[in-house]
Amino acid sequence: MRKKIMGILIIGLLVSTIFPVAIADTQPKLIEIQIKGGRGLRAIVKNHQTIDINDAKIQIFVDGFLISKGCRYRESTIDIKAGGSSYQIIPTFGFGSAYITIKVGAISQSVSGKLFGWFFFAVK
Repeated sequence: MRKKIMGILIIGLLVSTIFPVAIADTQPKLIEIQIKGGRGLRAIVKNHQTIDINDAKIQIFVDGFLISKGCRYRESTIDIKAGGSSYQIIPTFGFGSAYITIKVGAISQSVSGKLFGWFFFAVK
């Protein structure tokens, strides 16, 4: 019995190395969101499509312990030409850990980092 179980485990291990367990996402990203730190928060939204994006709703959520109330949520609309990008500077003020989520339509990107006054750094 013990030999059968070991044999099954070894065969399972060999088969799992031959066949991939996860299927990679092969579809290209049509909209890409990058979040960078520095003085305030910088959001770069890139349009990889062949058509313009007009009046896209962008939402910025900033969550943390000591974040200024006026910096926690912002919403606006942006226009991005085909193959172009939009650069947003979001003023923030606070201290400690912060979690940022930026949504453009149904696409979202989240990062965490540290706020020290107006400076956002250690973006992960």
